[in-house]
Amino acid sequence: TVVIPQLEKLSKEGELGRRKITQYTRYGTILLSVIQGLGISVGIENVTGVGQAASVVYNPGWGFRLMTVLTLTSGTAFLMWLGEQITERGIGNGISLIIFAGIVARFPSGLVRTFTLIRTGEMGIFIGLLLLLIMVSVVAIIIYFERAHRRIPVQYARRIVGRRIYGGQSTHLPLKVNTAGVIPPIFASSILLFPATLSNFIDHPVTQRISQTLTPGNVAYEGLYIAFIIFFCYFYTAVTFNPVDVADNMKKYGGFVPGIRPGKKTAEYIDRILTRITLGGALYVSAVCVLPSILISRFNVPFYFGGTGLLIVVGVAMDTIQQIESHLITRHYEGFLKKGQLKGRRG
Repeated sequence: TVVIPQLEKLSKEGELGRRKITQYTRYGTILLSVIQGLGISVGIENVTGVGQAASVVYNPGWGFRLMTVLTLTSGTAFLMWLGEQITERGIGNGISLIIFAGIVARFPSGLVRTFTLIRTGEMGIFIGLLLLLIMVSVVAIIIYFERAHRRIPVQYARRIVGRRIYGGQSTHLPLKVNTAGVIPPIFASSILLFPATLSNFIDHPVTQRISQTLTPGNVAYEGLYIAFIIFFCYFYTAVTFNPVDVADNMKKYGGFVPGIRPGKKTAEYIDRILTRITLGGALYVSAVCVLPSILISRFNVPFYFGGTGLLIVVGVAMDTIQQIESHLITRHYEGFLKKGQLKGRRG
């Protein structure tokens, strides 16, 4: 909404504006599903069977393509509706929980295949324990950095209105180390997968060579992946967090950072700190997303537990736990108030 001024105005119009943005999001999702479904159908038609030149599709053509687009688009619309129902009637973000479930559902079968390889001797016990240690370490690092934030002290001036005194308290402005979350690796991987999708439509030596070069595990792919992650970390942070608005709101309510003049100087101070911690967050996200994939390709692990998937799983789990705790606290206070009202009536 910040990038498009019209959507930014809608976001400030309250519930009606949010409903319009949600409707536009649905239309955009359906459009992208149609485009992606068409690309997948063409890609499947170009796949040939083993030992033969014929396509794996029995009856290729526009009939198959339309059926593929219709099937994938219908499934996307159903999942989008299901996610909205979970968000409205359940706990947590519905779409995030569906993605979370899809990633976690692959773990048991992957673990079974890994134990089978260890039992048959195709994979050493040391390698299996090393991979388990790497996975646990990556999860611990994600939890640490996702909870990490920089606190900027904020002091509010004391105001006297009539006989009442307002302000005068000290608080802080928390700045997350990873403000962008999982958006940078998702955008980066989508851009790097575009040449492979394009090669399905354009059968040219140049596109095929680019597609082979940008294969996960190659040096060129991993280098560009890191560069795109760092870029999108800064870009998404700049889009979603505006230091000028934060400084203006602080000044409006009488808040200031000790030792920093309110207004422009405060905005520059916040922007300087945010730039430094965003670099640390970008390097952390890059390491989490790239190092596991390199180790997996080196040790030929039969299942994929890449950093992006772990980022989503851990982030969604932490967010859901926080929402459950807030609901429990709210219910506890509601029950306490109801008990107090009953006791007051009895008295």
